[in-house]
Amino acid sequence: MQIKAKKEGRDGIYIPEKESLKDFIKNLGIKKIHNFIPSRMMMLGADHSLESVLIDIDNSDRLAILTGNNFRNNMNHALSIIKNNKMEMFDIGEIKDQDIEIIEQEDE
Repeated sequence: MQIKAKKEGRDGIYIPEKESLKDFIKNLGIKKIHNFIPSRMMMLGADHSLESVLIDIDNSDRLAILTGNNFRNNMNHALSIIKNNKMEMFDIGEIKDQDIEIIEQEDE
């Protein structure tokens, strides 16, 4: 199973299609997903239920998947969810470039 996504423009960063991302995460068989929220002085973290993360994906303003060095440099958190100008990073395991099916960019 692959995540359908567009290239963001920088190496190792993809903009996923919501439904295929949710299917990919459900297929992982995990029940809790750790996240962290960047703040000025520290990182705040918590565990979320699978259902909670799927709802966050549906309600997101923007999404990103990080692979390679971006993933490693981001404390091994591959999923970025941005909602209401706030970003949260989620640990859905390492996503490799071969886990991504590149879809065509839409003309803007």
